[in-house]
Amino acid sequence: MLGFFKRYQKNHTVQHHHYPYSFITVSEYIKPMTLVEFESAQQSLENASEWLYQSHQKRNIALCSHFSHHDVENGHYQETLSQMVSRHAIPVVLTNCHETLLSALPVVLAGHEEVGLMNINHNMGLKSTLDVKLGSAYHFALTRYPNSRAFFVGVSQESTANELFEYAEDLGSNWLTEKEFSFRHRYDVKEQIGNFIDHCDKLVLSIDLASLVTKANIDNHHTLDIQMVLRTLRQCIVSGKVSLIQLIGSRDGLIFSRECKAILEELEQLTEFAHHAA
Repeated sequence: MLGFFKRYQKNHTVQHHHYPYSFITVSEYIKPMTLVEFESAQQSLENASEWLYQSHQKRNIALCSHFSHHDVENGHYQETLSQMVSRHAIPVVLTNCHETLLSALPVVLAGHEEVGLMNINHNMGLKSTLDVKLGSAYHFALTRYPNSRAFFVGVSQESTANELFEYAEDLGSNWLTEKEFSFRHRYDVKEQIGNFIDHCDKLVLSIDLASLVTKANIDNHHTLDIQMVLRTLRQCIVSGKVSLIQLIGSRDGLIFSRECKAILEELEQLTEFAHHAA
């Protein structure tokens, strides 16, 4: 019955092409992730797929079912993304790791446009590795695609080595630290993000939910201001250049958090401004 339900979701959403957003959940198995971690994330994302369908089926949002690691490897996920892009719907991808971006970029970067990769995250994701591993998403994205540039928003200075800042500079990237990405500096933040958007033809936005949600029993864990995240999301959507949105969370506490729900609610409120970058 569950298999029928999911097939119905896929077939049902393909027929409708006038929605501004299309929601997808994806689970990927990326080293050094353990099998237990992957299976746990996959279950959470499958549950999220059903929750999204139940809570949004009467709203102006198209929904597709969950895509597994196998669906990514065999190209099914990319094919679905391509269909969404052709229908001018912004894919909103809820995934367990940032590296899912690498499977989407060949679809988003079909032309020769300048693409901006905005990563709202404590971590830059610039690990220089031979193979794709957790934490290496933007290293591979920026080195594989010379017409892409990154803006890292909310970077933790405490957990980011100076060498990574130097590497980001070598790649032509911009960044705002966690302290700079605050309501106190909101006008400067808006200006810098606006300048970045102005120099891009397309925009891919990734939001790391773990950087927004308070960790239990950890006193020194600083979270990014959700209101600043929503302001940034709004600025990006209104620009009309957004081609893809990724929300990254690997467990129920992140996926079903009030911060994630606030982002989804903000997207719904911005429906009239949601124009997929052609």
